[in-house]
Amino acid sequence: MTKPATRTQKDKIATYIRRQAWILFVLIVSIAILDSFWLHSGLVVAKSTALGALLSFSSQVILASFVFWYTGYRARRHIVSQMYRGQVIKWLLTVFGFALIFITIRPLSAPALFIGFIVMQVSNSWMLWHVR
Repeated sequence: MTKPATRTQKDKIATYIRRQAWILFVLIVSIAILDSFWLHSGLVVAKSTALGALLSFSSQVILASFVFWYTGYRARRHIVSQMYRGQVIKWLLTVFGFALIFITIRPLSAPALFIGFIVMQVSNSWMLWHVR
């Protein structure tokens, strides 16, 4: 006989979002120290990495807020529709966020921007793997 799925509590997700915020903070501080003492790029690399990481973090938080808006069996249709809405808004925020960053921020280090984004995506995947 199979075991029913356990519920994912909002408190547990909020804990993982706070942990990811700490990863974001550590990433920004460490890359700023690295940039100012070793790279000497005038904090361009640190700024670009921070922007990529913040874009990833904000889109993940928005998706989580949409997904966990409703709970319970009776709200299953609302939950599915909120998942779709949250995913669409996450992708739109990511695409328009990258476009806005590339258009408005000068000077910018594109590799650092994508590295910051990817580091936060990897940390989010790692956190989600531990939610189970």
